[in-house]
Amino acid sequence: MKKPLNYLCFIVFAFISLTIQAQDIKLPSPDFSKDLVSALKPSKDLGLSSGVSTAVEKENKSFASDIVGIMSGSGDDASKKLKINDRKKQRDGVIGKAFGSDTALQSYKKDIKKQIAPFKRKYKLASLVL
Repeated sequence: MKKPLNYLCFIVFAFISLTIQAQDIKLPSPDFSKDLVSALKPSKDLGLSSGVSTAVEKENKSFASDIVGIMSGSGDDASKKLKINDRKKQRDGVIGKAFGSDTALQSYKKDIKKQIAPFKRKYKLASLVL
């Protein structure tokens, strides 16, 4: 009885070992940039002026293209993660200045979390972006 149980444990362990993969970051499909920009777009419910909305959309497009550029560049995953985090901090500063108000910024971030959530399963990179 002990022998079949050992074999079963070994098979399960081998199966789990094969399905676990390293968390390496790969450049996602070309739709990633388009999906990211659409998820980061501020909603009409926020009541932003056209100037603020335009500035945020411009920064979001630049952010998406920079992320794709970082991912398609050379370097290891650790350096890419650092570059993405630095770019994310830079974007947060620009977005914070554009919004000015903390309540509008918090509402925007809350909306973005809802929009990005489905992409976290589709694109592993989306979890680093937010």
